[in-house]
Amino acid sequence: MAKVIVADENEGRRALLANSLEREGFDITRASTLRQAEGTALATMPEVVLLEGDWSTGDAIDASQRLMSDPEFAFKCRIVVLSRNVNDDYLSSAAKAGIAEVMSKPIDMPTLIEQIGKHSRKQFVPPPADIDSGIGGGGTFNVGMVMGDGKWALPMLKGLVSPEKINADFINEILQQLGEEGIEVEEDVDLSMMSSMLRVALNRLVGEASDIPSEDQPSEAENEPGKDTSAVPSFKQMSKGRKTLGGGAKPTKNIKTSSSMEDILQNQADGIEEEIIDIMDSILDEEPEYFSILEDETKVLIDPQVLKMTRLTTEIIHELMWSLGRPGAVSDLTLMTQIEDAAKLTKEVLDSLPVQEEEE
Repeated sequence: MAKVIVADENEGRRALLANSLEREGFDITRASTLRQAEGTALATMPEVVLLEGDWSTGDAIDASQRLMSDPEFAFKCRIVVLSRNVNDDYLSSAAKAGIAEVMSKPIDMPTLIEQIGKHSRKQFVPPPADIDSGIGGGGTFNVGMVMGDGKWALPMLKGLVSPEKINADFINEILQQLGEEGIEVEEDVDLSMMSSMLRVALNRLVGEASDIPSEDQPSEAENEPGKDTSAVPSFKQMSKGRKTLGGGAKPTKNIKTSSSMEDILQNQADGIEEEIIDIMDSILDEEPEYFSILEDETKVLIDPQVLKMTRLTTEIIHELMWSLGRPGAVSDLTLMTQIEDAAKLTKEVLDSLPVQEEEE
């Protein structure tokens, strides 16, 4: 049974969505605030988090971005947003935040149930917008955006078509999924034979693709004698003319081919690291001009002990508000909103107060 969180501050809408999904067999958890939705989602790791797009306090895209910043959540869960705003800017922001789908209001309930089912089964659903981040992201690795072609991934593909990966159990899972989608399959299918056929076919495709020279690497006839062909183009060349993080600085390290995703990503990270170091060196060398917001005659002296007591009191209140704001601690919606506002304000006060160094 797929777990779904329905988050909406409107009690009537929340009940309608939750009851409709429960009738379809989903395990529903209700949340009346974004903070409740975030806390519950990180604690339970549901298949889908269904968020209302419009909130009087908070922002659904910001909440989604915080959730997707958690690696485990980004790997296991998907976020669907229901919104009246479906313009290009909103959809782009939603895609950048890691939202799996934005559905336009008014919602057609059968369509919503169908889409929630797809997300819960981790089926492919087009993202809200096509976002070209230059290096991939959002739980995926876009080969085409980073390198000229995908041939660098062939060694990994060969590992995926091994007997340990493609076997009778794998074929049986596919047949079960086809049955769920209404595709009839003969019951007397030989699973072992099908797994062997699929494995041989994929191995052949991978083998044929590995024999085709890429446009970035010369063929054997074009290689000069004694020339090392193990090096691939630099990070800037692999980006196919795209601007790198520093706007054009070329890494000095050579990137080598590798048979693992970890090594490939590490090679690219090394190139980006050099760019960042060069840029940060120039930024950190700059000295800002000193200025004062208040004139000397308007400044007021504060006793350090009073400031220390103010910070201590605010910390205690902030911790109390944070504890009361956890999901399920307070059932009254109005009180819960006041607690969230108080927690936010005390946090802002703490951020503005200077931190005194403890005397040794």
